[in-house]
Amino acid sequence: MVKNRYIVLLDSQNEKSIRNVEKGFSVSVTSSEYLSKDNRSFNIIDNNNAVLYKNLGVVVVDDVDEEQLTRSIADSKSPVIYFEKEREFFPADEFTFIDDLKTNVDQLKNKILELENYIRRKPIPKPAVTDLEWGLKAIGMGETQFSGKGIDVCILDTGFDVSHPDFVDRIVEGKSFIEGEDWDKDPNGHGTHCAGIACGNVRNDTGKRYGIAKDSNLKIGKVLSNNGKGTTSSIIDAIDWAITKKFRIISLSLASPVKLNEKPSVLFETVGIRALDSNCLIIAAAGNDSKRPALPVPVSAPANSLSIMAVAAIDNQMRIARFSNAGINAATGGNVNVCAPGVDVLSSYPKKSGNSGNYVLLSGTSMATPHVSGLAALYMEQFPDLNTREIWELLESKAKPIENLKYRDIGKGLIQVIQ
Repeated sequence: MVKNRYIVLLDSQNEKSIRNVEKGFSVSVTSSEYLSKDNRSFNIIDNNNAVLYKNLGVVVVDDVDEEQLTRSIADSKSPVIYFEKEREFFPADEFTFIDDLKTNVDQLKNKILELENYIRRKPIPKPAVTDLEWGLKAIGMGETQFSGKGIDVCILDTGFDVSHPDFVDRIVEGKSFIEGEDWDKDPNGHGTHCAGIACGNVRNDTGKRYGIAKDSNLKIGKVLSNNGKGTTSSIIDAIDWAITKKFRIISLSLASPVKLNEKPSVLFETVGIRALDSNCLIIAAAGNDSKRPALPVPVSAPANSLSIMAVAAIDNQMRIARFSNAGINAATGGNVNVCAPGVDVLSSYPKKSGNSGNYVLLSGTSMATPHVSGLAALYMEQFPDLNTREIWELLESKAKPIENLKYRDIGKGLIQVIQ
């Protein structure tokens, strides 16, 4: 993360406005329309050069004086209407919590390694062929004839293991927004797991179904590094790319914690609206910072933006997950919209040291989010004439309330297949 990088929102991006930005901040601005696999944002942005993400009206600049940005907002001639300092984002799963413990609590190192190994080696039950994972059963996947055919689903995460046996026959398009790291490899594993939930099909070893939109077009944007960290600018870069490519669904299984009563970012609220205006739905993880039942905490960014669908997690007993964040900042924004399966969810995973086979059980609102993204693809196939806002409304209206669970925790309820 660049310490003095700012994300700047413009109300206009005509030539005069861009010249104003260039003069005011002493930079040369390059439009994202000129980006390519050989000309990436991270190669351009420095003290003298900025990038404009043309679909979003967002400029990323380095080493600008914050007082100068504030003065720009007050200047009626300036196109700058909002700015915020770049922040870090992390995968919204249990391993993120574990990594924090490793860093901050040395005396718990052995216990953490024990827990990490337990999660990775958690026994996977022997299924009956063509049976469904519990999460797919819970949302009614056994009753649908739709498969997301023709719908572009974009997973913005740690990348994707294209060599996974369940995907070797799939055409997967992708792009990396992390310097020096490839989108088509996933040493972390988080992105491959999320992609499998949203767009996978069946396990090649047992035939048990774990993925939802099996015939969708899988798109990958690597916005989190191999060590599971990303920044605002990489995420904005990828969203702009996805909109340019006219992808219908963007799935964000990542989160950055917010404080009690903290208002949502104007930046992400605007990005979400501009995505919806481009017929693209952004779905994001509510975050995993709660310690229930004693301490639920607010929905994380960017899911706390009203224009981005926020997803909470439940377990197979229809209880709210102990880690799932809550809509307790609802007065200022940051409510939960729906919930989905997010505890002990099996999906594809790179075969590597620490886990057996090509699958693993993970928990987190990270796992709940691609359930919603996959189901949104089914809805879009089933109702091709509906726009993205109408698909969002349908996801909420068809969700099933869960007895004894609060709206602040699960929103409209558990997402459901439409028969």
